[in-house]
Amino acid sequence: MSSETSMQKVIDQFDSFNFYLDSKLDRDIEENRKGQFLIHFTDESGRKLPNVDVTVRQISHEFNFGCTVFYLDQFPDEERNRAYRDKFTKIFNYAVIPLYWDTLEPEEGKPRFAEDSVKISRRPPVDSAVRFCTENNLRMKGHCLIYNSFQPDWLPESNREIKIKIDNRLKALSERYPTTFQDADVINEMISIYKNCYKGNGCRNLMITDERDHEKWSFDICKKYFPHTRLFWNEGMYETFGEQHYRGYRSFYYMALREWLDKGAPIEGIGMQFHANGDRDRIFEQIKTVCNPLRLLDVFDCYGEFGLPIHVSEVSVPSFTNEAEDEQLQAALVRRLYKLWFGRKNCNSIVWWNLADNTAFRGENRFHSGLLRSDCTAKPAYDVLDELIHKEWHTEFRTTANGRLNFSGFYGDYEIEAVCEGRRTVKKIRLFQENTGYNNKLCDFRGVTITI
Repeated sequence: MSSETSMQKVIDQFDSFNFYLDSKLDRDIEENRKGQFLIHFTDESGRKLPNVDVTVRQISHEFNFGCTVFYLDQFPDEERNRAYRDKFTKIFNYAVIPLYWDTLEPEEGKPRFAEDSVKISRRPPVDSAVRFCTENNLRMKGHCLIYNSFQPDWLPESNREIKIKIDNRLKALSERYPTTFQDADVINEMISIYKNCYKGNGCRNLMITDERDHEKWSFDICKKYFPHTRLFWNEGMYETFGEQHYRGYRSFYYMALREWLDKGAPIEGIGMQFHANGDRDRIFEQIKTVCNPLRLLDVFDCYGEFGLPIHVSEVSVPSFTNEAEDEQLQAALVRRLYKLWFGRKNCNSIVWWNLADNTAFRGENRFHSGLLRSDCTAKPAYDVLDELIHKEWHTEFRTTANGRLNFSGFYGDYEIEAVCEGRRTVKKIRLFQENTGYNNKLCDFRGVTITI
C-alpha cells in the first residue's frame, strides 16, 4: 500500500461523514466562535451621528492558534531564523515555551533564564522566548512544571528532597515570570506511567509520581506560585482518543480528572495531545480510530462536561516526505481536523508542535510533521491555516451606520475606523467570551461608544 493510498483512506473515512459534518461544523463555529457587537457613534456632545462610514477589521483572535517556540533562533543561518520568526508570527497568536527541568537547570542553582545562556538544542533560553512573544503580542503557555520526564541528573533520590527542589524551582520561575504565562501544563502524560522504580521506563524518572496524592500535590503547589495562571493536566493522544483508553465517562483520563477535581485539586484546563504519526504505508490502520470524526466529537462532548477549557495541545500530522502529493494529503487532513476542533464549545486552543521539519524530538523527524520544510518554506498545510485564520475565520467589512452598528463577528480584537462629517476616528475594541460579563446570545450585551 502506498503512503498516498493509506493517508487518503484516513481522509476518505473523515469525508464519509460529510452528510452530517458539513452543516454541523459550520453551525458549531457560528455558535461557539462568534459573538454580537454593538457600537454607538456620537459626537462630543453625545449626539448620535448619521451616515458614518465604518470599516471593521479584525486584528486578532480570542481563540489560541498556537505552536511551540522550541526552535527559536536555533538554525545555524540567520535566513532560516528570520523565516521561522516571520512565519510563526504570521499565523500564530499563542506560543508554548519549554520549561523542561533537565535543560532549564542542567547545573543546580544556575537556571538558563538569561538570553546569553549556553545553547541547548530545542531549548531556547526562557528570556529569549518571552521577549519574542512579548514583542509580537503572543500569549504564552509554559510546558511543563512537574513533568515525570526530563529530570536533571543532580536530582536527589529522597522524595522529600525532590519536593524541596521542586519548590525551589517553582519559586525561581514565579519570581522571574510572575504573570508571564497565561497557561501552564502542570503534569503531563500520567495515565500510562506507573511505578517509576521499575526498570525500562526510559526518561520517566520522577519518583514522586508514584505517590498517592501526586496529582493534587502538584496542582496545589503550582497554584501557590502561579495564582494567575490557568493550570492544565496534559495527556497523550491515545490516552485521550485511543480505542483502548477512551470509554466515555469510564475512561481512565476522565475518571482521574473527576477524582482529583472532586478532591479540590485546582485543575483549570484539560490538554489532549494529537501526534497522529505512524508508518507511511500503514498510517490508516494506525490512526483511523483517533481520526474518526464522530469519535472526536464524542470525546469533546464527554470532557466538555467538566466546563474547563480544552487544549488540543500537541498536534503533529505527517507528510512523510516533501513530495507534492504527500504534502497535499497532510494539508487536507489538517484542514478537516482544525475545522472540527475550532467549533468545539470548550476548546479554546490548538497547538502545532514542531513548526518545521527536522526540528522534532529525536526519531520523530522521520514523519516530516512540520508546517514548514526544513528550509523554512511553507508547506500547503501552513497555507491552509493561513487561509482559515485570516480569511474563512476572519471578520472584515465596510458599511454605513446611522448612529449605531450591530454585527456578528469572530471573538477577538478589532480595529474600527469611523469617518463622519470630515472627521476620522480609529479605535480598538475587544469582544472576548471570557471578558464579556453577559450572555450576548440573549442580546443582553453592552455597547461600545465611539466618539468622532
